[in-house]
Amino acid sequence: MLLLFLVIHLVLCLVLYLLIWLGALKCGKMAFMLVLLVPVWGVVCLVIQEIRARGKQQIREEVGIEKLKVNDEVHKSILMEEDPAEERVVPLEEALLINDPSLRRELMMEVMYSNPDDYVEQLQEARMNDDTEVVHYAVTALAELQKDYDLKFQEIQRRMEEEPDDDELLEKYLELLDQYLGSGLLEGNARELQLRNYSNLLSEKLKKDGDSLRLYEKKIQADLLVGEYNQAYEDIERVLNLWPKHELGYLFLIQYYASVKNRAGISQTLELLERRQIHLSAEGRGTVRFWKDGSVKADEA
Repeated sequence: MLLLFLVIHLVLCLVLYLLIWLGALKCGKMAFMLVLLVPVWGVVCLVIQEIRARGKQQIREEVGIEKLKVNDEVHKSILMEEDPAEERVVPLEEALLINDPSLRRELMMEVMYSNPDDYVEQLQEARMNDDTEVVHYAVTALAELQKDYDLKFQEIQRRMEEEPDDDELLEKYLELLDQYLGSGLLEGNARELQLRNYSNLLSEKLKKDGDSLRLYEKKIQADLLVGEYNQAYEDIERVLNLWPKHELGYLFLIQYYASVKNRAGISQTLELLERRQIHLSAEGRGTVRFWKDGSVKADEA
């Protein structure tokens, strides 16, 4: 009888050891030693300890999960919270079409003070709006943009007077003038005056720094815009001589002939492009295709 009890005890100890080793039981090896040395009561103590250990683990897991749930809800509320003003920002074109005057003015204010320099063209149109408040906002925004440019020009011009030989200041002045011309703020005679000034400064920089395709590109474009066709043609010829394999000179030559209404010159330039096998960019191919189609239709007519 005693031998049978001992065998059962050893088998039970072996089973419990395997369960502990596999991780099925959470109690440690010290509890197993108690089972091995104290038959029956050792097993009872192990069972009690296992129950308590599992109970504590469940409590810890539930607390952790609840904590995560709270944090998750907090984070969700933060992420889902949206700025009402941001929702209401709409393109200026749409703001001008809204019938409610107060809402239209509010939206215009939000748009203009978010980034008004992106809406210069629309602000120019808004000056002719029937709503006097809209006109006031548009004029104010344009005046502020103009004032900002004036202050920047005054600062650079002051520094250029103090340091006339500083090439870096001339570069900054040209960059600012380029940005100003592209802003849409300038119109009519004021724009033409600044374009001529831009061309003269580019000539000065070309004399100082030497030939530059980038500078010639900007100068030719400015001269064509103000109708200085002779000067533009001279620069185009120089570009063709210095960079005969670059498309820019040929495309400008087409633009020049189009400006002076010389269709034969355009046809000759298209033939020259083919004969010299000039590599064209996507934009260049589009320009050539446009004028080729125009020549074909003219010939058919």
